[in-house]
Amino acid sequence: MNNARQFRVGFCISGGGRLFRAAVHHAAQIGIVPALVVAETKSDPSLAEFCASKSIDYKSLNPKNRLEFDEHITRLCAVANLDLLCLTFDRLIPAGLVRHYRHRIINVHMGLLPAFKGMHALNAAIESGVRFAGATIHEVDELMDNGAVIAQCAVGVRREDTNETIGSRMFVYLRPMFLQVLRWYSTGRVTRDDKGRIWIVDGIYGELPISPSLEDAFSD
Repeated sequence: MNNARQFRVGFCISGGGRLFRAAVHHAAQIGIVPALVVAETKSDPSLAEFCASKSIDYKSLNPKNRLEFDEHITRLCAVANLDLLCLTFDRLIPAGLVRHYRHRIINVHMGLLPAFKGMHALNAAIESGVRFAGATIHEVDELMDNGAVIAQCAVGVRREDTNETIGSRMFVYLRPMFLQVLRWYSTGRVTRDDKGRIWIVDGIYGELPISPSLEDAFSD
């Protein structure tokens, strides 16, 4: 009998769920059990069928009533007994949920934090004239796009770039970075120093285009 503890992960999704689907595809490799999906009503309708085919609990929430939305998402996620909650979400989650899963919620942000916070970070980077843009995976605290950085990837900005073109190039790095971060959490290698900064045990830092560097290959 296999008595190994399962590492349960939940996902909050606003769009198509490409990173979530990649995590499901590589679940055994990264050592997780996808346990819950909470999706906004505007999310890709095929997510419900995909989750059903994988026996993953799926809930769709309408964010129109903020009070009801906050109550529902807090209850759903809290009772799911998750080890990690992953956000690819266009909504701020309630402070009570952040406290419940302190140091166990991560967010994918399409900007190189601490610069370019907020919903339109890619467009802000392009408009600003910076020469590099990127994505950040960070832990979530009570403030927007404020928690400790876990990993970042960077791509060069081209003169003709749009949100779509630079986002497409960035996703090539974001996808494996997301999977690697999940594996670091599932294997207990995420640590914090006395300043609250996150470091990966034995991680290799300072290399481009992803830091810390990838350690695993994640083929399609």
